[in-house]
Amino acid sequence: MTGTADTNGNPPPHFPSPKNLLNAGAMNSRQNLISGGPWVDIDLTALCANYAMIRNEAPSADIAAVVKCDSYGLGMAPVARALSQRENCKTFFVVYPEEGAALREALKSPDAAIYVFDGPHDETVPLFERYKLTPTLNSLHEAELWKTRMGDAPAGVHIDTGMNRRGAPMDDVASIAALKLNIIMAMSHLACASEPSHPKHKLQRDMFTEAAAHFPEAQLSLSASGGALMGKEYHFDLVRPGIALYGGTPFETDDTRIKPVAALRAPVVQLRNIGPGETVGYGATFTAEAPATIATVALGYGDGFPRAGANRASAVINGECAPLIGRVSMDYVTLDVTAFRNPPKVNDITEFFGPNLPLYEACQNCDRVAYDMFTGLGGRIDRRYL
Repeated sequence: MTGTADTNGNPPPHFPSPKNLLNAGAMNSRQNLISGGPWVDIDLTALCANYAMIRNEAPSADIAAVVKCDSYGLGMAPVARALSQRENCKTFFVVYPEEGAALREALKSPDAAIYVFDGPHDETVPLFERYKLTPTLNSLHEAELWKTRMGDAPAGVHIDTGMNRRGAPMDDVASIAALKLNIIMAMSHLACASEPSHPKHKLQRDMFTEAAAHFPEAQLSLSASGGALMGKEYHFDLVRPGIALYGGTPFETDDTRIKPVAALRAPVVQLRNIGPGETVGYGATFTAEAPATIATVALGYGDGFPRAGANRASAVINGECAPLIGRVSMDYVTLDVTAFRNPPKVNDITEFFGPNLPLYEACQNCDRVAYDMFTGLGGRIDRRYL
């Protein structure tokens, strides 16, 4: 039947191989090391420190790790292995079963709990079974499918308490409970966690408490990064941090408890002097008013650096900050280094966010948040793990 496993239990042919998912960036990484393109340094010690900080903030809850979307673009396999081996993280969340399969192979641990937000479909049930993945059921239909195909196999349930995006409506919770599934985790998701004082939090918490009572044996989880850092009334049994692990704030303001994890860097590839009246870049959006020195750096929107950073963003070279001038092109940006006390040289390292330039500031200057800054990093950017 189309979309089912073969007689050896292998996933359907149209699924990407978990091995391919794990190695998708390997060729690009080797090419970058040769070509001198941009890269992102990823500090796994800082990652683990953020996990430990959240554990201290939510001492009564288990701490999971959300590693969906290739750990927010920073590399699922090395991130998950670091959290598992160094911090004894035992629970992980992904969106798709293909991600879960790749994660299982990366961890090489049959004991890790891997939850899949997307839930089961007819054609993906074989992946759940083969790789021991746990679905989060988002509807009565998914619950009935799991009961029919997998019987008493463990499952989670996602209850919608006001996000109106994914999750089972409150009206369906009793019907899902009546199926007598082996529900081991019940979750919901705060809609306004970026604003710690938002009145919707309490409404969702009360709705979740009411609905979760239908699953008395289940572990309860309401909070991702924001709720995990907001206080014990939102912790329940399990919190599911994502962005805070990777060095980004879940709030509308910066959070100094969170250590920077990723640093986006690229080399200077050319320097030039221009005179008054000369322009820089496509569209001639920058015109020099006086003699200037311009550094061209090997980073562009093709690597995921936002075009909105044109004439707004900045970068650090050898401890000195330079404004980005002109448009962001596919492969390059240009910086004004005229005022530098120590003029940069070709091959000097430029930092666009990291320890020397806060991620929060870089995101504001590019009209971004940490979530899309990280996940937008392109495939040709080398990921280097410290």
